[in-house]
Amino acid sequence: MNPTSRAHGPEAHRIRLDEVALLWAAHRPGPFPEVPWDEKLGLAHLDLNVAGCVSTYLGRGGVPGPGHLGILRECLPELRAAVALLGRSAEYREGLVAFRRLLAMAELIIADAA
Repeated sequence: MNPTSRAHGPEAHRIRLDEVALLWAAHRPGPFPEVPWDEKLGLAHLDLNVAGCVSTYLGRGGVPGPGHLGILRECLPELRAAVALLGRSAEYREGLVAFRRLLAMAELIIADAA
């Protein structure tokens, strides 16, 4: 888990929101990364689900959309599996970086709501 997800006190929300915004800025502009062909559709769907939740969280000033915390919680095992899968080959380094970012953003948003 990302260390900023464990932040406490009155500034915790702002710290997490700012971290998610930075990660999102790094994630958003790029094309979908190279991933194994047979996993591409599932990973693209996972990316889309998490990205929608992140975008809404940021657009609402750090407030998740209805049902988004549940979606993010359901995506955590898939995100962790994607990171493990993509970490097996240097060929998928960009994918690994992208899915690590998605995982970190999901963890931060979930921690922010706790």
